[in-house]
Amino acid sequence: MNMQHHKLHDETGRIQALKHLDAQTITSEASFDHITALLKLILGMEMVTVSLITEDTQLLKARQGLDLKECSREAAFCDIAIRRYEPLIIEDTHRDARVRDNPFVTGPPYLRCYIGSPLTTADGYNLGTICAFDTEPRRFTAQEAQIVTKCAELVMNQLELRSEANLDFLTQLPNRRSFETGLERELARLRRTDGVATVAFIDIDHFKRVNDTLGHPCGDRVLRDFASLLFSQCRGNDVVARLGGEEFAVLLPDTDIEAAQIWADRMRRKVAETFFDGANAVNVTVSVGLAALDPTQAAGVAITTLADDALYSAKRQGRNCVVAA
Repeated sequence: MNMQHHKLHDETGRIQALKHLDAQTITSEASFDHITALLKLILGMEMVTVSLITEDTQLLKARQGLDLKECSREAAFCDIAIRRYEPLIIEDTHRDARVRDNPFVTGPPYLRCYIGSPLTTADGYNLGTICAFDTEPRRFTAQEAQIVTKCAELVMNQLELRSEANLDFLTQLPNRRSFETGLERELARLRRTDGVATVAFIDIDHFKRVNDTLGHPCGDRVLRDFASLLFSQCRGNDVVARLGGEEFAVLLPDTDIEAAQIWADRMRRKVAETFFDGANAVNVTVSVGLAALDPTQAAGVAITTLADDALYSAKRQGRNCVVAA
């Protein structure tokens, strides 16, 4: 991995890789629980976790011996571990200047040792770690470090398999299932925080004409190019998905309907000015329907219906426009 060391400093690329794998949507699934339980047994340590590092948070997605779902990134030992490809070993936290004042060292659970290996994607981005902690200092062997590394590879394999099931094959964007999961997660967040968010439904106008006149291979290339453009117009925490056919959706957290309208109209103009599929120079427009998320809703179905209605209103108004529900 020596050729990839620059990826350790590419935080934007790392967050995009985390988003691409849709890793943040995972819960403590059986496959991860089996791996952490096995590592806990092999090492004979009190606590083992699978952690993901977002922009500002450590998310503990599988846990053995520790009742903690998340913490700030700055307090996470794993934030140190993702800055390298080799396992991070801390045999005595009281003797390590990087962590001796850490709140998890000076307070509960009073951590005294740590071993963790990064969860590394095929192209070299570290998404998080699998790691083990204990409340007593400890020496670790080279073999134990290798075991933790192998467990990290197993976790990454599971993440990649899970991601493939949630990605659209053609565009490599999240699919409808993944989008609905993200929508439910955002609704739950809004109920806790009293925040705002908007969902956008986007449909390529008259796309059937592209397939009918230039053929389906050209249509597929247009869809891939459009997906790339749409993705480029979004932030790292937005959820961009292909729902099927020529219909796409974007979940815009921390965005009210007025800000979403500004974003959608800018994106709509960008699409209208772009020629897709290289030599064929296909020009298309999009219709966009927007709906503000209402955290009182019990499910995402009602919200997507609102945005869908707004999308069809945009179609009725002549296409190539933005309509808010």
